[in-house]
Amino acid sequence: MKKLAIPPNGDSYHHGDLRNALLQAALRLVAEKGAEGFSLREAAREVGVSPAAAYRHFEDKKALMGSLVVGGMGQLALAMERAVDGIKGRAGSAARAVAELAVTGQAYVEFAVRHPEQFQVMFGPWCDHLDFTEVPSEAKPRGRDAYQILVDSLDGLVRAGAITPAARAGAELPAWSMVHGLASLLVAKALPLGPAERAQATALTLRTLLRGLGCAPRLLGPAVPAPDPKPCRTVPCRR
Repeated sequence: MKKLAIPPNGDSYHHGDLRNALLQAALRLVAEKGAEGFSLREAAREVGVSPAAAYRHFEDKKALMGSLVVGGMGQLALAMERAVDGIKGRAGSAARAVAELAVTGQAYVEFAVRHPEQFQVMFGPWCDHLDFTEVPSEAKPRGRDAYQILVDSLDGLVRAGAITPAARAGAELPAWSMVHGLASLLVAKALPLGPAERAQATALTLRTLLRGLGCAPRLLGPAVPAPDPKPCRTVPCRR
């Protein structure tokens, strides 16, 4: 392992990947204190290094959190791409186009549930600190970020004849809002659902979206019953 050169202050630390260790420490601190509740120095202490060692990798907390945002976006895009890889069916068919939108939505929700701290950082206040005039390459490991995957899936529905061009116009907003809204409710535990109920809720949300876009019922399979969510009705919701 490479020994990091740290100014003489009583600290010494051996680590093969300090940058990643700091990112993981930041996620633990997000879970414990919230995204605003800690400093880069605290992340350094969590890992066991001096602040000087941390500053070699991140100029400040803004840079640390920005890396979490961009890295999370890349992980999300990759999860959605892998979901598309598993689809069977004839390329260009309406059934495959519907399946592509459905599995990318499912992957989005599952990513949020499995990585709640990362998800909160990605779509929280720290996202505002980044300049996304051009999407960073880290956010699109296969050449597309999560938003572009959604755009391409909606375009695929039109090409396959599953929805009309008129229904497609502006559909990114309601599509993203519905899936992201469900993911956010699950992460906040405002909808305390187990894995089976979560899958049911996701399928119902996506089916409702596709019906709203004008997809024929024959392309959507059998109706999906609503799970019993027993939502938390107190504000704020803490569980």
